[in-house]
Amino acid sequence: MKNPLYGLILAGGKSTRMGRDKGALIYHDGKDQVRYLHQVLASFVDQTFVSIRSTQFSDAHLQGYDVIEDARNITSPLNGILSAMDKFPEASWLVVAVDMPYISETAVQALLNVRDPEVPATCFSSPVKGGPDPLFAIWEVHAKAEIEALVIKQSVTCPRKILTLLEVHLVENGINAKVLRNINTPQEYQEVLS
Repeated sequence: MKNPLYGLILAGGKSTRMGRDKGALIYHDGKDQVRYLHQVLASFVDQTFVSIRSTQFSDAHLQGYDVIEDARNITSPLNGILSAMDKFPEASWLVVAVDMPYISETAVQALLNVRDPEVPATCFSSPVKGGPDPLFAIWEVHAKAEIEALVIKQSVTCPRKILTLLEVHLVENGINAKVLRNINTPQEYQEVLS
């Protein structure tokens, strides 16, 4: 039987630079970013979850979604990824950060088109930071053991660093550079809106 592919919207960050929850920001047709990404992922995955901190359960924009609480003692987006893998060990995960407003159906299809389920993860090369972009990626079901080994043995908790240490399918120039842009400050938010 084929492993399910679930969607995971990483929305558990503290949004300190933005000054307000990035998941509640509106870029598309009056929809907050969590709703927008949830709709984008819906036709590509078996089910979509929103990764959150324990303090976010009552946030208005997160009501009505299947959520996975960050359960690891890790202060990076890897907390959300591993917490999802813990909760549903049978699934592979199409992960997207909530602060990526240029993600679209076209971008998701482009990622799925290059997916290699034989390696731990498939991702695009980040035009901004170089190397693998872990926050718009497919993390395969069999990746967990290798990730755990890096966390335990080498104390690696940065998702980007994890992907540089694993044998992943890294796609160069496979997507418009803008798609992988994270929006972190009020100034960047205004730039996108304008």
